[in-house]
Amino acid sequence: LWLRLLGFALIPLSVQAFSPPLGGALAVLIPLPLAYGMKRRNVPEGMTAVAAVALVVSVVQGVGPGLYFLVETIPMCLGIYWVSGSNRQPYISVVMAVGLVAASALAALVIYGAVSGEGISGVYEKTLNQMGLMMKSIPSGGTGGISAEDSARIAWLLEIWKRMLVGIWLSTLILLISVYSSVIRRWLQVSEGTAGDTPNYFSTWALPFPFVGVFVGLAFMVLVSKGTIRDVGLNALLPLATLYGVQGMLVMGHLFARYSLPLFLRALVLAFLAMQLPMALMLTIALLGLFDTWFDFRRRFPLGEGTAPPSDG
Repeated sequence: LWLRLLGFALIPLSVQAFSPPLGGALAVLIPLPLAYGMKRRNVPEGMTAVAAVALVVSVVQGVGPGLYFLVETIPMCLGIYWVSGSNRQPYISVVMAVGLVAASALAALVIYGAVSGEGISGVYEKTLNQMGLMMKSIPSGGTGGISAEDSARIAWLLEIWKRMLVGIWLSTLILLISVYSSVIRRWLQVSEGTAGDTPNYFSTWALPFPFVGVFVGLAFMVLVSKGTIRDVGLNALLPLATLYGVQGMLVMGHLFARYSLPLFLRALVLAFLAMQLPMALMLTIALLGLFDTWFDFRRRFPLGEGTAPPSDG
């Protein structure tokens, strides 16, 4: 089992040797097989597997990236491991897992800042400035196939990304932990032969009503403020909007099942909207989750007796 899972986990590193951007994008998949192995076997074996991959990263990319991988991936895998077996309300489990990863990252930041003498703020600024290095490889004035207008647009997007780094990171963690733990639950059900008998754990995802007030307050803060205060509001609003986005996706899946929309047609509609109207699609899904707090669409539009509920994974 571990040989297959480790082989899958090392695929992004192999791709990165030929195409660093593609390998870096695929690196988000590494925690999935490691957390699954941790769940199928046990935590000590899972920790050992993470350390083995970190050792490979250290050999290929250097000690620094290897240590970073170790510090980032261990709490990530533990969070996914816990959510994939939790019986708590799904959003609580996911938030607790994200908190574990964030606390581990903060502790690593503090320790590294103290050892290097740069302090937390120095290390954080250094991390942000790394993004600016990307612009040095982008020629201006249209050479290399990139126009000055495209270069300016990329620079603007990069600046926005740097200002919203924390919010984007937390939102990404919420999505990855939610999706990966759902996939692992499904795999475990298949391996145990209970795939058709176990209801979807995430189908009970429902943020309580007080979160609506927090969402409205943060949205108002973003709209009326400027500068640092606005950035703080955005970085807090993004993760909360992502939590509502997950709820919105679950509602959408429920409605698709309710009206027996063919899988191919679902994928076609979502792909079209994602390519043509990505921001509108994300906003619509988040608002669907938000309004579900009032209307409880899954209760108002129950599945028919012969309709299979959306499954994990």
